[in-house]
Amino acid sequence: MLYKILALLLCSGCSFTPLCDCSKGLCDVSDAHIDVDVIAERDGQKLRRFILDALRNLRLAKKGYRLTITLDFSEKPFAHSSDGNAKRLRLSYRADVILKDEKGKEIFSQPISVHTGVNIAGAHREVILALYGRNNNALLRELSSRIVENIRVFLISEN
Repeated sequence: MLYKILALLLCSGCSFTPLCDCSKGLCDVSDAHIDVDVIAERDGQKLRRFILDALRNLRLAKKGYRLTITLDFSEKPFAHSSDGNAKRLRLSYRADVILKDEKGKEIFSQPISVHTGVNIAGAHREVILALYGRNNNALLRELSSRIVENIRVFLISEN
């Protein structure tokens, strides 16, 4: 019985098939090539994933580029009540975006930011989420779309 299973495994082969057939020249490695560097912290990992998803289907570049992002997060309490406690928080992400060409020369640099307000006075669910870490996927997704849009406009105007 063991020999039959071993023979079956040896004869089955690999079921992996590529998405494009490079042997026929259908996929070109040089087109739409923007590498996104790793971004620090958990929020940076989420932002990088959103940016890669947005860039996947766009054909923006004819040359190779490297995108470097430094992410900064801030929470600022405001709308204080008479007892001195804050009723709202202003959540802000700021991304310092740097795009370099294939020679390493910086060709685009711009800070991009997004902001939102959160009610912490009566929103128990949001306070509990804040206790277990920030859950700002919508804000990070908006930031990623702004970053991709700025890069897209720059590359279109450059070409």
